[in-house]
This record gives sequence, structure tokens and C-alpha cells, in this order.
Amino acid sequence: MFAIVFYHMVFTLYLYGIRQHDSIKFLFSNANMHIAKVGVSLFFILSGCGLMMSSDNDRFRIKDFYKKRFIKILIPFYVVYVFYFAYHIVTGHLTLPHPFAERHLKPYSFLFTVFGMDSYVDSFGIPSCSLGIGEWFLGCLIMMYVLFPLLRILIMKRPYMTIAVATIYYALMINKYYNFKVLSTVPMFTNFTIKIYDFILGMFIARILTKIPSKAAILGLIINLFFAIYPKELPGIDNFQIVIQSVAAFLAFYGLETFLAKREKFNAVVSKMCEYSYEYFLIHHSVIIYMHMKGMNTDFSNGDILLLFITEIVLTTTLTFCLKFMTRQIEKLLIKAAKNKTE
Repeated sequence: MFAIVFYHMVFTLYLYGIRQHDSIKFLFSNANMHIAKVGVSLFFILSGCGLMMSSDNDRFRIKDFYKKRFIKILIPFYVVYVFYFAYHIVTGHLTLPHPFAERHLKPYSFLFTVFGMDSYVDSFGIPSCSLGIGEWFLGCLIMMYVLFPLLRILIMKRPYMTIAVATIYYALMINKYYNFKVLSTVPMFTNFTIKIYDFILGMFIARILTKIPSKAAILGLIINLFFAIYPKELPGIDNFQIVIQSVAAFLAFYGLETFLAKREKFNAVVSKMCEYSYEYFLIHHSVIIYMHMKGMNTDFSNGDILLLFITEIVLTTTLTFCLKFMTRQIEKLLIKAAKNKTE
């Protein structure tokens, strides 16, 4: 998440004319690595791995799984959407009674927002009521969650066959990707049909995690060090390289687990950050855009940019705590209502 947030803060400097692209590119990419692409891929791998580990028992229930995902993902999304919509109305970016009139909405368009899919389908040019919350990433992740119960059965029963079929599918898709006009309207690394492989790969890794030696971390570090320092561009930066680099990063962090597990204070901080990370993700891009717009086409010094970043982090963190508090209250009300209905 740090990689993605950092990239958004830095790259938006270019989008709003604060810095030239060439002057900041070295902060997030080189000939063969891109911090956001690897960060997103690693996030999907960790999501698949984490879900598989937490559901690797006989108590898994599809209904309970979807219910929990709804509460944890969509409720915060709805809260942010309502407040951000109100913000756009107040500032005049949207006008009533038809705030999305220029988008030529269809009768089903708002359903994409109901399911948290609006920004993802919007990237394909499908009319939606998207406000950019969660970007393409949230809709892509939700589709993975929808498929998780089915994928879980396949990984549980035939893990090696499943990953073999998924790898063949992935290789074919990235080779023929630009032959599909419907799919190729968005970059390969933001398309569900491509990124689902990262998710499945993470689920597979969860099944073989105990078989991975901790020394594999050294291999992971060597692989990514090679990609970091090799000066010439290698083929496949948007497909095979991303997966290789993400798995290498996974192995590197996995190797550190034994060492980090003994650091109780460190783990307490990490656990707290994880607890608020999703809410931070939902809010951060809107705050970054708002703050960068204030300095549009202005020649900022490095000190000014540092101050801008600190301000964005403080503001986003404050709003994150507020969002977490509100969603917890809503969760309590839903639980109470469900309990009363049962009684």
C-alpha cells in the first residue's frame, strides 16, 4: 500500500504541472521496474494468500464470507461516496438535479456504484456514477472476491493442476491481449482478466507456504536487485516481469517473518496500520488530487513538495480515523438489527 500511495503522490505532481515527468520518474520506475505495478500485483498476491490462509478449514461458509466482505468493503465505500458526492455538489463540480447528465447514464449505471464497481467499469468507457473512489482497483478486487469460493475449491482439491491451468491461461492472455479490443482499452496491469492470475498465485502460495524455505528470501532479493540495477529494458515489463518481481518481493518479506515476529512493538504498529489501511486507500487519492490542484502549474521547491506530502498524509490519516469510526458504528447497528430480527 505504501508503494501505491507514494506513486500516486509523486505522479500527480506531473499530472498537475508541478514537476516534469522526467524529473520524478526515477522515484518510481527504471528500465525494468515500476513501483506501482509491482505494488498492485503484490497486493493481489497477498490478498489471495491471506484469504486462503484464513479460510483453510472446514468452517468456511460462502454466505458468511460474502457477508463479511460486504461489511468490510462496501460500507466504507458507501460512506466515502456519500460525503465525496456532497463535497462535489457544494463545490459546484456536480450540479443537481442531474449531476451526471453529461455521462449519458443508463438505467443500470448506478448499480455499478452499489456493487463498488463504478470506477472499474468507468475505465472501460461504460457509463457510471463513478467519483473515482477506490479507482479501478476496488472493482477488480471485488470480482476476485466473488470468484474466491470457487477458486478455493479448485486450489484445495487440485492445487498444482489449478496453478498450471492458470499459468497457461495467463501466458495466452498476455500474448493475445491486444487482439481483444474490448479488453485492451485499458492497460494490461489494470485488467481483471490479467490480474486474476496474481490472486490465484497468492492462493496457491498459501497452500505451499510451509514448503518454502526461509532462505528463498535471498533468491528474492537477488532477483529484484537484478531488475533494479540492470540498465537496459528487458522484454515483458507489463506481464511476466511484474509477476516475477512481485513473487520475489513476497519471498524477501517472507524470509524476514521469523525476525520480525519477535519485534512485538513493531508488530503492534504494523497491525494498527493494517487495521486502517483499506479506509486510507479509499480516501488518499481524493485528498492527493484536492491538494495538488491547489498548487497546479506552480513551481514548487523540494521543501514545498515535502510539506505538501506531509499535509496530505496528515489530512488523509485524520479522515481515515473519522471514516473508521463511522463504519464501526454502522456495523454495530447492522449487527444489532440482525440480532433483533433473529430474536
